[in-house]
Amino acid sequence: MPTVTINNREIEVEEGTTLLQAARTLDIEIPTLCYWEGVKPMNSCMLCTVRNVETGQLHSSCSTQAMEGMKIETDTGDVCVARKEVLELILSEHIGDCEAPCAHTCPASMNIPVMMREIYEGKFDDAAFTIHNGLVIPWTLGYVCPAPCENPCRRKSYDETMKIRMLHRDLAEKSLQENPELLECPPDSGKRVAIVGAGATGMAAAWVLRKRGHNVTLFEKDEKAGGKLRDLPDEKLPKHVLDTEINFIERLGVDIRYSQSIDEETVETFKEEYDAIVIACGKKAKSGGKVFAAKEHKLTVMAVGNGKTTAAWVDRYMTSVDPKPEKKLFESKIGKMVKAEMEAMRDHNENNEAMPVAPISPEENLSDSRKEAGRCLHCDCRKRVTCTLRKWSHEYGAEQRKYNTTEEKKVSFFGLGGEVYLEPGKCIRCGLCVEIAEKYGEDIGLAFSGRGFAMEIKVPFGRSLDEGLKKSAAECVQACPTAAIAFRDKEDIEACHTTTWIKL
Repeated sequence: MPTVTINNREIEVEEGTTLLQAARTLDIEIPTLCYWEGVKPMNSCMLCTVRNVETGQLHSSCSTQAMEGMKIETDTGDVCVARKEVLELILSEHIGDCEAPCAHTCPASMNIPVMMREIYEGKFDDAAFTIHNGLVIPWTLGYVCPAPCENPCRRKSYDETMKIRMLHRDLAEKSLQENPELLECPPDSGKRVAIVGAGATGMAAAWVLRKRGHNVTLFEKDEKAGGKLRDLPDEKLPKHVLDTEINFIERLGVDIRYSQSIDEETVETFKEEYDAIVIACGKKAKSGGKVFAAKEHKLTVMAVGNGKTTAAWVDRYMTSVDPKPEKKLFESKIGKMVKAEMEAMRDHNENNEAMPVAPISPEENLSDSRKEAGRCLHCDCRKRVTCTLRKWSHEYGAEQRKYNTTEEKKVSFFGLGGEVYLEPGKCIRCGLCVEIAEKYGEDIGLAFSGRGFAMEIKVPFGRSLDEGLKKSAAECVQACPTAAIAFRDKEDIEACHTTTWIKL
């Protein structure tokens, strides 16, 4: 049994063990895109490169066997540079949006495509969960938000933008009355937070922190919560809408104490009583230690976003996670699409007769939420949370356009109308799906077609993707590092629902 040293740690392994397997036994993470347990090493992405200390050579850890006396380093400078270059070469051919344009421009970071999918499928309780955790006060925002998400909607450039604000407004009104499950919170964390200011920023921070299990007390100088929203005329924002959502936050377990003027001296006393203090009242506050400043904003949706982001930092601070700002999450963007690409995306998503091609006219009843949600093109990625290409591009600071290709990129889909589909522009040609289909003994399966940069994954004999993956579809979708192969109506929604996605 050979003994190897990885990052100055010795380990004895069985004959035939790869360096990647040995590193994982030591809980050392090595990035991979083309590796999958139960499938032979593909050795196609070269992201799992490690360095042999004695020879200085770089090896693919997924296919290199551990040999007696080997000394390996997994994260030296030359290794990291090599990995970054690999990622940037892959990204130069990658065609896909990590986030849909609508979600990207939402200041409160709501996952709009998920909401659309849930409404269209009639999963209104799930959709209510999405909008409340995304917008906190979705009914109120249905009246006052300028809907920045609707302007970049790709449907707008094809016919007419999605009625996003109308959808979350109608759904919020119904869910506030009929969905008590929205009030469920995790077990008490034992942490206490004081929030000064019960405007949109303070209420958003309170919602997120309660949903993390913390005890929250809101201090408001006026007799009612709402801040500047309270000053709006009824024709712009009916007072019962705002009051209903404030009451909902109180029912969540947030203690709102009214007519409480808080000065700097009071904040100092709070430091002894609370684990964290959030200043969300528009007053200048110096962040540091237990004190966090949450900026108010003239746009209510921006104020909600600020409150959510601050709450995320507070949660990290109280749970002993390094609260220092992280680098911006990597995001791939398609950019402007031509009409032919828009039509391909539309045709790809129109998988049943109930989904209309044309927009709903103003004369029709827009309360038909399912019909309107059915128009969504779903240009988001099905693996926006779990995509390993995104994960490692973020980790290594890869740039999408470091290497520009001369080939014209086009958005295209294979598998229209089926349960499984393939986006060639997202495929990194790792070959995992080909091997997995073979492992399952598929009658048709998948194969590589073409050579060089023109090489693509195809189903032999011109058959459909569903026919090619009768037994192996689920594992192919799970193994795919980029969601190039995905189920039409499924995504990592569970990950979205267990993660308060915030633009940090």
